[in-house]
Amino acid sequence: MAEKGAVKATRENLYTADRAELFDNRDRLVRDQWVKIMKLRIVREKLTECYHRESVNHMQNCRELVERYLKDLPGAQIGGRPPFLKDE
Repeated sequence: MAEKGAVKATRENLYTADRAELFDNRDRLVRDQWVKIMKLRIVREKLTECYHRESVNHMQNCRELVERYLKDLPGAQIGGRPPFLKDE
């Protein structure tokens, strides 16, 4: 059996691979992506509240939230193609 969480399908064996495992892996990937997106949404909401609460001093007082948001932003996007179908 494949390593936990690893998608074993490639272009060559896409139609012969274990379809149940493929669907489980796809669902896991989508779920993980949505968790990242929802965490980022929470940080963004806190950041918006901080901007409104701190008004003039938001650049000093909301700095940690901005840094966290910018750090997490690149990893919280949904990709268009599954990793096993991306061109190398």
